[in-house]
Amino acid sequence: MRKMLGLVAGVAVVAIAVAACGGATATKSPAEESEAPAASQPAAAGARTVVLEIAAGKITPATVEVKKGETINFEAKNVSDVQVELIVGTQADVDADAGDSLKEAEEIAPGTSKFVEYTFDGDGPYGFGDQIEDHYAKGAKGTITLVP
Repeated sequence: MRKMLGLVAGVAVVAIAVAACGGATATKSPAEESEAPAASQPAAAGARTVVLEIAAGKITPATVEVKKGETINFEAKNVSDVQVELIVGTQADVDADAGDSLKEAEEIAPGTSKFVEYTFDGDGPYGFGDQIEDHYAKGAKGTITLVP
């Protein structure tokens, strides 16, 4: 009985210590996970980084080639004087600005960058864009071309 009480007390102490140290984790959406400032989110091992310069109404380059299964770490670099965002996903989800395939970096301030990491493991088509205000309608969008 004494051993059992000691074990229960030990487990309780460990549980309290883990909780106090932030061991409890909250579930984050893919968008929240991708919202890190530049230089604080390194590319995953083997991931290629592609820099996208985003202005209100334009993204350069407008086309990015990727291999099926490749992971790309997009650096969304705001080169305008207004806030922008980057969404990446299937073309239908990007067009609708909604859907399970989307990953995004929101609220990218002028002169700063954020990262979005995406693995292109489906058949596509894929795209990217900035859906803040009328940016997308003005041309802040691009396509992902899958290559062999």
